[in-house]
Amino acid sequence: MKFWKERSGNGFPLTVAAVLAVLMISCVIYEYLRLSIIASHVRDAVQSAVISVATENYSNVYSGLRQSYSGGFVRSGNQWKESWTTGDVYRRISQDLGLTQERNRYVRKSNQIIEYSISDLQVNVINTPFAPLFPDFQSFTAEAQIHLTVPLSFGWGHLPPMQANLEMKAAYRPKF
Repeated sequence: MKFWKERSGNGFPLTVAAVLAVLMISCVIYEYLRLSIIASHVRDAVQSAVISVATENYSNVYSGLRQSYSGGFVRSGNQWKESWTTGDVYRRISQDLGLTQERNRYVRKSNQIIEYSISDLQVNVINTPFAPLFPDFQSFTAEAQIHLTVPLSFGWGHLPPMQANLEMKAAYRPKF
């Protein structure tokens, strides 16, 4: 006890170090939360766009549903041909998220600073086979993959941006 009483003011550097450590840890936690929220928001917007692709193909899928298939086919003469569309997913995503196109990517800016960007969209529509040999339940499915890049606001530009490939899947299933 006597040791601490004789050294007044020595606790100041330790207090400053503790406060800085708490601030640094809280900055890292807030940055992680920011990245999680952005990734979740982009994933939800892309999921919504992919769901709309699956539902836009309703008119093509319906005629097959009457025959107990859920594929996108249309009758042409005396044959059935595949008929589906991938839609304009980029346009839907950019409208939902407020993105602008720059070269081969779509970016969201705030005060001329890039918040995040998306690129490399791939939409894959999986049509169920017509009159399958094994009638296991299969559904008309739309899958999408997109590359998300988010620059970090923590690290003052010395850390590389977060990059993630987000994958979404939507299936058209009849209600009844």
